This record gives sequence, structure tokens and C-alpha cells, in this order.
Amino acid sequence: AKNYIKSLPKVQKKDFASILKYANPLAVNLLEKMLVLDAEKRVTAAEALMHPYFEPVHDPEEEIEAEKYDDTFDNMDLPLDEWKRITYKEILNFKPPPTLDPKE
Repeated sequence: AKNYIKSLPKVQKKDFASILKYANPLAVNLLEKMLVLDAEKRVTAAEALMHPYFEPVHDPEEEIEAEKYDDTFDNMDLPLDEWKRITYKEILNFKPPPTLDPKE
């Protein structure tokens, strides 16, 4: 995916504030931080939750910190047929999480 993005022609970044004229400026600021392509420069989930946009609803007592995502699998250089096989196997083995009974 990174190689594909790098192969695209460079374009000037759009000003989200002008596109989203009626949006909350804090929401626009957070969105810009979340849409940074470079994961090293992108805001983390924990940082996003600390953003002023979430101040009215943010409660650190209710938050659970997730383990850091291991992307080594994503960066493996495998032939397309192997990726297809792995994806198909993942689909066959997928078990959706249990849902709550709507009667409860």
C-alpha cells in the first residue's frame, strides 16, 4: 500500500476547514491529525482521546489501553496467490463475536 501511495502524483493538501465549513473546528483539527498517512506521525488512539474535541465526554477511568498493533505480518513480502490463500483461510476461520440478546 505504501508503494502504491508513493507512486501517485503529489498533490497539494486540501484545507479541511474550507471543505468542512460547518464542522466543529476541533473536530476538523482532530480529523487532520488522524488522517496523516505516516503512522509514525499520525496521532495515536490515546492521543486522540486526549484531544480537546473529546473533552466533554472523555473519562480516563473508562478507557482500556489496547496492545500495540503488530504490523510485521502486514509487511511480509508474499506472492499474490499466497495473500489470497491466507485471506481465504482467515475468512473461513472467522467467528463473529457473540451478540447481546435484544431481549436483555
